[in-house]
Amino acid sequence: MKILKPSNALTTNNSLNAHKPRREIATKFTKNMIKTEEFEFEHAPNGLVGSITLQPNQSLSWRAFKYFILFMMLVSFGIATAFSVMGYWVILPFTALEMSVLSYCLWLCLRRTSMQEVISFSGEEIRLEAGVKTPTEIVTWQRFFTKIHVERAIHPWYRKTVSLVHRGESREIGNFLTQEEQEKLIETLNHLVRRADLAQRTFPSAAHHDADSKSPETG
Repeated sequence: MKILKPSNALTTNNSLNAHKPRREIATKFTKNMIKTEEFEFEHAPNGLVGSITLQPNQSLSWRAFKYFILFMMLVSFGIATAFSVMGYWVILPFTALEMSVLSYCLWLCLRRTSMQEVISFSGEEIRLEAGVKTPTEIVTWQRFFTKIHVERAIHPWYRKTVSLVHRGESREIGNFLTQEEQEKLIETLNHLVRRADLAQRTFPSAAHHDADSKSPETG
């Protein structure tokens, strides 16, 4: 399953991402679960220093889903047709209902595993985009007022909760990750926060300069 990059995975009109030179960080865990990218400060668009792409493990592709449903329909309707020829025609509507329920449940499961969360860090902002093909949720918070909140599990059988908290507003991220992957996510979040701090100290007026250049002249 191809992991979409923030620049084209969840396309927005006011995205922090662009096709610029970047440095990808190799991950040591499940390929499709987490992908981290770091951008060089001098080439970073709008001060973007890095991004994290989260996606559930998807064991079944869309192509395999189509082939499986087609195979099941051929087998089920072939058997139902044979019984209907012998006079048991009532089996046909039940077969159609069975295939409809099976197709919908598999489609719903596959759609949920196609969800992506893209978290982008800049010196001034943290941007969260969530959706399947296009973002259905876009949140932009001031980084200074945003905290990474980790709620420990009440029992070893349960997993912890990782959230972004901004002035009382909380948004859980990576709720489909395993415990080991959550630890890697926390480590990566802290790393990108340090990079964003470094970028803000290195280029303290970059964001304000961009804002001033877009504002109309007065006087």
